[in-house]
Amino acid sequence: MLKLIRTFAITGIAILAIASVTARAGTTTSTFAVTANVISSCVINSVGALGFGAYDPNAATALAGTSTINVNCTKGSPYTVALDYGIHGGTAANRIMQDAGTDTLNYNLYVDSGYTKVWNSTCVAGNNCDSGTGAGPGVANQQTYTVYGQLPAGQNAPVGSYSDTITVTVNF
Repeated sequence: MLKLIRTFAITGIAILAIASVTARAGTTTSTFAVTANVISSCVINSVGALGFGAYDPNAATALAGTSTINVNCTKGSPYTVALDYGIHGGTAANRIMQDAGTDTLNYNLYVDSGYTKVWNSTCVAGNNCDSGTGAGPGVANQQTYTVYGQLPAGQNAPVGSYSDTITVTVNF
């Protein structure tokens, strides 16, 4: 009887081992989508001041100055750069700097170094403004635009410090 119990115990273990191998758990798989939408975005990284320096109303030549605008936009995103007419009631024909009182100096800002295209406050690509297509983020992809300023000669302005503030707008 002892022999029969041992045989049964050994056989029972063998059957249990076989049963556990044949009764394995199953596996199933599925998938899910991963998505993102890249948006059009622009950042004005920096804008340099434009200084004309010392102005002599008796000089026969206009003063010139430049500024730069550095922009990063999403790769492939079209955009335009416009400049307003300043805080002293300027227009496309004439921007105005003012001293601490009511005295003014006329000047203007241009897209080109030949001073033929006045930089407008509203922009349709290429129409008296500047435009581009984004190259992506980072300094290496930054796009730089030069603003050409001209202060006409012969203005009858008293001694003083004159200034204006221009707002840069990037539409994308």
